Amino acid sequence: MAAAAAAAAAAGGLVPAARVRVVLVDGLAAANARLMPAWRAVCDRGLALDVDVGFPTVSLPVEVALWTGLTQQQTGILMRSDHPLVPPLADGIPAHVPGSRAIAEDHGWIVRSLGFADVRPPADPSDPSKVKDAEPAAWREIWMSRAYDAVASDARLAFVHVLRVDTMGHRTGRASAAYAATAGAADAIVDTLVAAAPDARWFLLSDHGHLDDGGHGGEERELRRVQACIAGSGVAHGNGGPIHIVDVARALADSLGVKLDPAALGRPLAQALAAPLDGDQAVPGLPLRTAAIAIFIVIVGGVTSYVAARRWWLLPWWFVIACVSLALVRGLPTLSMAMVYAPAGRAMYVTWLPALAVCAIASYAGTRDMRAWRVAVAQLALPAATLAAVITACGAWHTLLGAPIAPVVPHYTAWLSALLLIASHGSAVVALAVLGRIVRSAFDRHAPRGTPRSEPAGA
Repeated sequence: MAAAAAAAAAAGGLVPAARVRVVLVDGLAAANARLMPAWRAVCDRGLALDVDVGFPTVSLPVEVALWTGLTQQQTGILMRSDHPLVPPLADGIPAHVPGSRAIAEDHGWIVRSLGFADVRPPADPSDPSKVKDAEPAAWREIWMSRAYDAVASDARLAFVHVLRVDTMGHRTGRASAAYAATAGAADAIVDTLVAAAPDARWFLLSDHGHLDDGGHGGEERELRRVQACIAGSGVAHGNGGPIHIVDVARALADSLGVKLDPAALGRPLAQALAAPLDGDQAVPGLPLRTAAIAIFIVIVGGVTSYVAARRWWLLPWWFVIACVSLALVRGLPTLSMAMVYAPAGRAMYVTWLPALAVCAIASYAGTRDMRAWRVAVAQLALPAATLAAVITACGAWHTLLGAPIAPVVPHYTAWLSALLLIASHGSAVVALAVLGRIVRSAFDRHAPRGTPRSEPAGA
């Protein structure tokens, strides 16, 4: 422990503390955290931080980053809804702290994934997926007292996960009065817990914010940037950031005398404060090689449509109209929008129905004096190539072939749902237009006239 303390101090990190307490208010937006009196009181006597949780803004992946010091892209844990880690983390910070305790208000599968020695609530033994909590109604009545006991105990590390703010964010959105009131209720919980162990080193933070209308998961800055506080012995007063969530993981590890994985990117706290993140630095970029391949695919598709069309009006204008309509009416798709998931996909496709009418008219008119295959290529080569380019950018080809890989990248994954629908709808419209032309041609075809006969003489 002495060696760990000396190493942390020499590197500019926090020195170990006797007791470390962490409260994470799930789904708490930074703007609301700054209005919470108990939260602000902790920040005012310690260090207030702006923290970037990275991408995607989803609870379990972010919390795995918090407790391992590895980014979401390093762990590969990107999108998990009701899918706990089985077995739980074996190399995270909690697994290296004997007697570590975790209490969850609800959705206990999240904290049960993190490798704590003692986790409450336990999983329902009758649920093979290990998602459901045991006796949830009874737990709601006693969870706060259990959280208080854990915080007040002699355990070196105690973690309390408060879920109610996230639940309300999904129901009513961040801009609602109900969300603000729920944030106030969470602040009362923070006040009670901090009073139970005033001499501990406290970490307060969130895992993501919420959109005004509710939702998270995407790369939006207002979702990624949350507020955190570190207070207690050995923590200087001040403020700083933005720093990365893995920098907070390093501060936790130093506070507990735990070594992180050698691949962990978290910086000692003093170094992180001296070099705050710039803009969207925490959002993973698209590799240059992948971007070049995707652009090449789009170019090939565009050239193919142009060569096949021959006429300007036979170019796939409907596809351009469909994409622009979606962006103008619904906004640029992100993983925070419910419309990119079924059954809310209806919110997408109703925006491009007029574009499909343009597709039908152009396709039907084109087949009047052009071969059907050529019209189909003109109308569909660019949409198909754009879809293929986005699949390439997402790294989703393996997923389409059945690999259990989450193709989650900023921007492009959200567009994937829309482009799949647009391309499939356009293909169906082109096929119907061609079929319509074939049917009409069949009905318009007249029977051949017979050979004229001369009338008999004398008739």
